[in-house]
Amino acid sequence: METAKLVAFLIQNLKSKIQNKRVGQKRGRLVRNYFLISVLLISGGLITSGLVELYFRYQESWEHLARLQHEISAAAAFKIERFIQEIEHTLRATTKSREITERGLSPEYHFELRRLLVISRAITQAVAIDSEGMVRVAVSRFTTALPRGEGDHTASPAFQQARQGKSYFGPVYFFRGSEPYMTIAVPIERFAGRAIGVLQAEVNLKYVWEVVSNLKVGSAGYAYAVARNGDLIAHPDISLVLQRRNVAHLDQVRAAFQSQPGRQKPTEVVAQNLDRKQVFSSWSLIPGLDWAVFVELPVEEVYGPLYASMFRTSGLLLVGLGMALLAALFVARRVVRPLETLRKGVERIGGGDMSLRLDVKTGDEIEVLAEEFNRMAENLREAYSGLEQKVAERTRELALANERLKELDRLKSDFVSNVSHELRTPLTAIKGSADLLLRDVAGPLNEKQAHYLTRLRSNTQHLAGLINDLLDLSKIEAGKIEFQASRVSLGGLVHEVVETLRPIAAEKLITLDATAPEPSILVWADRDKVTQVLMNLIGNAIKFTPAQGRVTVSTARDGKEWVQVSINDTGPGIPAKERQKIFDKFYQASSEGRQKPKGTGLGLAISKALVELHGGKIWVESELNCGSTFTFTLPVSDPRSG
Repeated sequence: METAKLVAFLIQNLKSKIQNKRVGQKRGRLVRNYFLISVLLISGGLITSGLVELYFRYQESWEHLARLQHEISAAAAFKIERFIQEIEHTLRATTKSREITERGLSPEYHFELRRLLVISRAITQAVAIDSEGMVRVAVSRFTTALPRGEGDHTASPAFQQARQGKSYFGPVYFFRGSEPYMTIAVPIERFAGRAIGVLQAEVNLKYVWEVVSNLKVGSAGYAYAVARNGDLIAHPDISLVLQRRNVAHLDQVRAAFQSQPGRQKPTEVVAQNLDRKQVFSSWSLIPGLDWAVFVELPVEEVYGPLYASMFRTSGLLLVGLGMALLAALFVARRVVRPLETLRKGVERIGGGDMSLRLDVKTGDEIEVLAEEFNRMAENLREAYSGLEQKVAERTRELALANERLKELDRLKSDFVSNVSHELRTPLTAIKGSADLLLRDVAGPLNEKQAHYLTRLRSNTQHLAGLINDLLDLSKIEAGKIEFQASRVSLGGLVHEVVETLRPIAAEKLITLDATAPEPSILVWADRDKVTQVLMNLIGNAIKFTPAQGRVTVSTARDGKEWVQVSINDTGPGIPAKERQKIFDKFYQASSEGRQKPKGTGLGLAISKALVELHGGKIWVESELNCGSTFTFTLPVSDPRSG
């Protein structure tokens, strides 16, 4: 029997899946899905690896080029600085001649200055100035006669700095509006630390051009030197220097002279050159001269190797992608096609073709799976042959069992009803006899007799209430309860019930209030049934509310078709896990530290049944140690009329 149920469940599950697939038509075919996923995964991996490779190659190429250009610019800056320093050393050597030591700035010093012009071809003019600022000796490459003993050089920066024992390197200027020059001045000391004058030389900077023009940077790169004010000092295109072109507006020039001196890391930027072309520019500063040497390379040449690498990587990527497509097709034919055959076999078996057998010859695990599938199909065919008869037999058994349960339930209800009726007669007699004895009909009673008779009468009333609850429940379950609905004034009904239960509340010092409802509120209800619901709910609220607590009954409209009645108390509250169970038959809510309440647990179940008989609903809202609120609804008009 259990095997038959399992087989039926499996077949039904297969049928439902196949039907969903036929109706939806949203899932693609297995081969196509596998192929697309394989292509996406493999191509995604290849593209990602290619992009990562390109990124790191770009970074490495950029860093290598920046380092190379910075080394070239630093070397050029060193050569230029060394060129100026050699001139400065030559000037200082000239100031230490024997004529200076023996005779000071005498006319014989003219020979030393002529020799200076021969030694250093960059010096075009040299003058020896005494401590008073007057020219004593002067030589020049361009003029034969220079004034002597004239002029006052004491206010010039070169004279003042050289008199302090320091070498002076002046700013760049253009002689005759073409070639760049600078002034270098050194102190003339007859003895160490005692300056008797200043040797000032005018240096032609066109020889710096030889330094930058010999630098080779790639195939189209070049180098040039710039002063802080932007004037070109040297450039491979000497005409730019002779034209006194100023490059202070270039981004790389501004960046170079705005950077901090002594910066160790390579400095580079992509910017425009004088021809408005994008170049990769690096620079090095010459702090002592306030110059900068720039090395620039066209961006096309910089990115050339990177573009070539990208083409190579793209080619390899296409080759890899093609191989991935071929591999995916091969796997699809080798693996996915047999799986598709298995799927179609499942579909046919789900359609009822139990004679199907699969013929899959792959020589691997898929062939083993097909053989297991054939064995399963054979077992299903054998099980399915007697399945319908077994299901029919099981259905008949369930129907008989259901009828027996209904019969047992009816017998239970009849038994409870009969027993309750039989118990009411002796209970009525006992209650009547106790009332007669308490009224001293049979003679006076002593205190102990009156006490026991009172307890007997109270327990009799309690037992009668339990029997009434059982009778009401049996009538409700049997559907024999009488329902006589009419228009009822809800405010008057609530007032009557509250006044009836007020003495019970007063015994526990509980305040029982009822908010005054609108006098026009009328409900379509059975007056007796609603009274019973109110008695149960308000009585429970009084029972579970401690002394000096409060119970409040309120009514309000819930839309146009319903009226809502709420009973609120200040009791201990109901745990969350029990709020849905308290409306079950014979269930009593637990309360820690309190005595178990009396009763059978039928009051709320009966109230729920009576409210639902009116078409309404009932629920509870509660919070521990904060009280509970029971609410139910009643219709304004006959719900059956709609």
